[in-house]
Amino acid sequence: MQVEISGRTVERDDDGYLVDPSDWSEEVAEALALEAGLSFTDEHRRIIGFMRHYLEEHGIAPDARFVVKYLANDMGLGSAARNELFRLFPYGYMQQACKIAGLRRPRTWSTG
Repeated sequence: MQVEISGRTVERDDDGYLVDPSDWSEEVAEALALEAGLSFTDEHRRIIGFMRHYLEEHGIAPDARFVVKYLANDMGLGSAARNELFRLFPYGYMQQACKIAGLRRPRTWSTG
């Protein structure tokens, strides 16, 4: 289905994920976060930025365990990383973080 987000027409699947990750922008992310009931904070932006960078570098979306590792090591959260990920995205990594990052709907993977 085509929808207008932040003045842009983008294609989303039936679950609300972007069909084409290149349609993503910071404005699209903010609109998707608002739609999900989240305040799009700097913490969210850093995680989404990591996810987008991972996608560009590896050609695939990062599994949640890579995001948890990023939080633990690069953001210095250690063993609190997994809890922080789910505090920021309370409805889950796939349901909120992947959608806001403009990634296609993941089939199945580890949730962290």
